[in-house]
Amino acid sequence: GSSKRARLEGGGGDYAGLDERSSARKGTVLRVEMRNFMTYAHVVVEPGLRLNLILGPNGTGKSSLVCALCVGLAGHTKLLGRADKISDYVKRGEEFGSVKITLASGEGEAPVTVFRKIKRDNSSEWKV
Repeated sequence: GSSKRARLEGGGGDYAGLDERSSARKGTVLRVEMRNFMTYAHVVVEPGLRLNLILGPNGTGKSSLVCALCVGLAGHTKLLGRADKISDYVKRGEEFGSVKITLASGEGEAPVTVFRKIKRDNSSEWKV
């Protein structure tokens, strides 16, 4: 018999459907949206339900995604080893940036979205 794994499509692929995502385990990251965050003007990442590793060449945004998850879920900037002030994560030349993270709430429950707007004066606005 063959021991090959089934091929998973990128960009959400097999897991992009609402039915599969609504049955995701509690806490699964369904979507990350960044605006004026680090080097991004705007980007949306919709990882598959089985994401547990981020790979890519230098400059492709791996660290930006990890930083967005950390600061978007109230992690301390010192954990990241990049910048101490939250305003340092706002894209150069912009007055504010934002991170919006959608997490699964468990089977049969609506997802939860956490939004953080980061301002140049080091203040933040939060919405859940």
